[in-house]
Amino acid sequence: MAYFKAFVAALGLAFCAPAVADPGPPVAPNEVMVGDELPYAFFATPGGDGPFPALILLGGSEGGDRGSRGSAPQFLEQGYAVLGLPYYSPGYLPADRQLSDLPAGFDSIPLEKLAIARDWLRERDDIKEDGIGLYGVSKGAEFVLAGASRIDGFAAVVAIVPSDVIWEGWGPNATPGEVSSFSWEGKALPFVPYLGMEEEFKKYAIPGATVRLRTPQDAGRRANPERVPAARIRVENIDEPVLVAGGDADDVWSSGAMAQNISERRAATDGLETVALIYPEAGHALSGNGVQRTEGEFRYDDATLKAQQEIWPATLAFLARHLKGE
Repeated sequence: MAYFKAFVAALGLAFCAPAVADPGPPVAPNEVMVGDELPYAFFATPGGDGPFPALILLGGSEGGDRGSRGSAPQFLEQGYAVLGLPYYSPGYLPADRQLSDLPAGFDSIPLEKLAIARDWLRERDDIKEDGIGLYGVSKGAEFVLAGASRIDGFAAVVAIVPSDVIWEGWGPNATPGEVSSFSWEGKALPFVPYLGMEEEFKKYAIPGATVRLRTPQDAGRRANPERVPAARIRVENIDEPVLVAGGDADDVWSSGAMAQNISERRAATDGLETVALIYPEAGHALSGNGVQRTEGEFRYDDATLKAQQEIWPATLAFLARHLKGE
């Protein structure tokens, strides 16, 4: 509860009960909603005739459907069907963007959601059954790696700014240090706790302060080495090809080091294809397509933008090879 209150206060937003919200703007004229099993999940196909290769898209801890809807048009343009999978809707989102049927806390999110999405796609005549991939960013990357280590049936996995472990969860009813981000078969997964997250969140309210969310995560990992082995994502159990991309200058979490850990774990097992793209000076925003933002105050730094310009075409080539057979 303390983390959640601190985050709300830091952002200067009032916490209120989630309101009924409409999904974000359609990503394509033919967009449909998946249904009650996956609330607010959406599906769309590119122009032309199928069957199409498909990507299941997951955003990060920003929650809602903004991340998946933001990336969907780029993949539709490349000839992929997309299934956007929102899985968390924090109370600090604006009321009109809160998705009431999703959890307000990042607390034991079921990995089985990926299997439900996979099976829904498999039942469609316009989808290549052997051409379904996963694309996750940040906490969504943690999600897809943890899920693919337990669930078969994906042709490839892309994890942008990933984690190599399951981390502590949070939320309005969560006690710090006692909840996991994800669950499997109804049981919370072992996790690495934070150390000093609430103090770091409070810096949002200090003008000019630098907030580095990776600081309490790195501190928690150092302080709890005995918990890391159980929390480690078994990426060596993912038979499918995996692409990871991370930055050593990432202030959200140490995605560069964790991407390297993932690559090394898979390299220790013969026959596992892994593409690891790691950039010493790049930050967390590595899911862009290499084009500088022109709207809003946020702009990519030069190192992060340059990394995007390599990661995006490498991702497209990786997916084309494994989902399209090109």
